[in-house]
Amino acid sequence: MVEKTMGVISKLPVNQILSAIIENGLELNASFIHLEPINDLIRVKYRVDGDLINGPEISKKRLDSLNDKIKKMANIQIGYIDLMSGGKFKYSHNDQEFSIRVYIMPTINGEKITLKIQSDMPVAATLRELGFWGNGLDVMNQAINLNSGLILVTGPGDSGKSKTMASLLESIINHSVSIATLEDPVEYKISRATQTQINHRTNLSFLNGIKILLKQDADIIMLSELANSDSIIEALDIVSHKKLVVSSLNVESSVEAITKLLDYNISPSSLAYGLRVIINQRLVRKLCPNCKQYVTPDKTSLHKINQLFDLNNANNMRYVHDQEVKYYEHVSTENKKLIPKSLSTSENKLKKIWTNDPSGCSKCYNTGFVGRIAVVEILKNSPEIERLIMTKSRDILINKQAVREGMVNYLVDGLLKVLVGMTSIDEIIGLTKSNYLT
Repeated sequence: MVEKTMGVISKLPVNQILSAIIENGLELNASFIHLEPINDLIRVKYRVDGDLINGPEISKKRLDSLNDKIKKMANIQIGYIDLMSGGKFKYSHNDQEFSIRVYIMPTINGEKITLKIQSDMPVAATLRELGFWGNGLDVMNQAINLNSGLILVTGPGDSGKSKTMASLLESIINHSVSIATLEDPVEYKISRATQTQINHRTNLSFLNGIKILLKQDADIIMLSELANSDSIIEALDIVSHKKLVVSSLNVESSVEAITKLLDYNISPSSLAYGLRVIINQRLVRKLCPNCKQYVTPDKTSLHKINQLFDLNNANNMRYVHDQEVKYYEHVSTENKKLIPKSLSTSENKLKKIWTNDPSGCSKCYNTGFVGRIAVVEILKNSPEIERLIMTKSRDILINKQAVREGMVNYLVDGLLKVLVGMTSIDEIIGLTKSNYLT
């Protein structure tokens, strides 16, 4: 596919080689472009929807001139090949502006360059388009429009946390509030906010930036990540000043966010009274709408699903069916045409699932998938959860209480998105397994 269309670029002038590599990445909607020197070749690879796609192979003789061109564009000093370095440059394509971040690492075969592609357009996706729905979406909309509190977006690396935070800020109803961000790096433009890039060379750290923003009377402050105890303490201090804070944390589940914060010796009372909602998410590939299939699951698929969700348990099967019913009740308020003639489940049986066409089609580059969507769980704070935080209860107890109060585990949310045609069961099975389904 990519190799055939770009196999001759090695013979082009270096400017045209770089343009061809970048523009092919933009056409593929890639998030990263890797230029890897291996033996006598430069191998180009594209990160598309979380997976790597092979691009062209270019003669290694072009490595130095290609690297020098990228460094010049990114304002990176040429000559220090033994040091990691980074920078960025702007790139225009189809009347749209992009920021290309450059990361360089010396290797035994020469410098490896990775380009991270970011659109300069304000984030356009709504929370619903990202994968949020139903009661969880209502909880998020209520929380982001409060006057104070802490909203955490959690998940492992590459789970879409930054985009969710940006979309949250864009969804704020009150246009009279002052919104400011401190980010490292700035990943998405937010039309409603003044955004600041952390710069350690000028002593603009998270801690110093927070002090300035409080003096500047910001109502809502977004911190790109709570990476240590100092930033967590500062975030809760902002909340105590009657401000709303949105930030992220790298953890595997909503309840783990609570236990991790308490492990940092954060005051249980500060956390219990300051926390509003925890959003946990993963990204999975979306089925190509042009070639996805509705099938009766075979024995192998049924075994995998039953093993993960224990649908032989009547209570679990009924629970999953109830979630499917709630989903279509939710979407029917906007478009009744989205409701199928028959559901994928009954109260006692899994009847059918959506899956990808193994051969794909031209629309999805023969992968069966286009884009990614979040599978999510939303933990809303409540008086009972506050009590459990105050007593430093085990995370399994907090999880059980959250489920009783309506939280849907992200794996169950993933299964639901298989049932309604958004993703495949193999995408969900590939996620980290959880002990806390219900």
